[in-house]
Amino acid sequence: MEYLVSAADRAAFKRCRRQWDFAATARRCLSPVRRTTYDLDRALRDALAVYYFPGMWDWDAAIVLPLVTKALDNALGRQREALGADPPDWQATLDRAHLLLERYFSWAPTVDRFSPIRVETDFDAIVPDPADPEHGLVGPGGGGIHYTGRIDLLAIDEYDRYWVVRHRVLDEPFPTMEQLVLEEDSVAACWAWGRFYDGMEVAGTIYNELSPRSTEGSPRNQRLPERRRGGIPQHEPSGGGRGVSSPRRIYVKGRPAETTDRISHIEGNGLRRTVIRRNNAEIHMAGAQLAEEILDMVHPDLHVYPSPTPAHCSACAFVAPCLAVHENRDVEPILEADYRKRPAIEIERGRLGGTPFGVGRGWVPGSGSAE
Repeated sequence: MEYLVSAADRAAFKRCRRQWDFAATARRCLSPVRRTTYDLDRALRDALAVYYFPGMWDWDAAIVLPLVTKALDNALGRQREALGADPPDWQATLDRAHLLLERYFSWAPTVDRFSPIRVETDFDAIVPDPADPEHGLVGPGGGGIHYTGRIDLLAIDEYDRYWVVRHRVLDEPFPTMEQLVLEEDSVAACWAWGRFYDGMEVAGTIYNELSPRSTEGSPRNQRLPERRRGGIPQHEPSGGGRGVSSPRRIYVKGRPAETTDRISHIEGNGLRRTVIRRNNAEIHMAGAQLAEEILDMVHPDLHVYPSPTPAHCSACAFVAPCLAVHENRDVEPILEADYRKRPAIEIERGRLGGTPFGVGRGWVPGSGSAE
């Protein structure tokens, strides 16, 4: 039986082992029966998946932007249903999300310097054994260990280099450049994507950060930008004379760029775009560190303990059963009443994508040019 470790499982293991024990795919695999709050980050990522959908990248803004707004409404609507009774903050949440998205509509064409290839795409990478990289790690029961996750956006720039793009909404100050350089999930995604699609070289990570806080006026009712996309349209050739939307090589390595800056960023009106180049050694090290951490997760003598902090516990969905364990009470009635076992494959209603090569322009790695 295969042992699956998701990016969320890894983060939970490092944050709090008790939370990880409740939620991880290879442990209890539980999730709350009912949502308790809105997830603005998830809703905006659903909307941006439509904004950057490769098949519509060249479409007119007047057609695409209403579809993006509708995707946002649908995503928040599904969350509203999951919350049960009509929440009192529904309209405020909806208005807040719309204002943030409208600011993004005005800003993105000035900073986008790529063409989208994949949105909301899952990956599944076999984790190598650190002691014998030619073979995969083996989990409990003798099955192979796989690292799974999802990238918000895979993009290609004018130099034919591939980038993993991460969207996120932060209701707090933007992290420092040092924090972004050390951020693990996105670098691990670069490593995993290179193994998932053998031979593809990822140039680095792009962080697309949005904050509901803005020091400038709202762009509501402003005229839509004449050209929705900045940088590279799908049907214009890149510097190498090849249409950016049609990767035709199994082994993809971009050309050297004119700039060798390690980090570049632009910020304004509660929005920030940060580009960080990642070299091969850094990406390889991310995979090696992941393997070492997974060895800890599958160790037969693993100790499970909590790591309580105000920041972690305030957002944790397992506070009630954690308190029961802490107070030596029976936790099973709480789990049975308020949590459910997640299915192995959970279909997300309304999600754009859902399979590794089910979206975009019909291109599957190794199949030749896009249709």
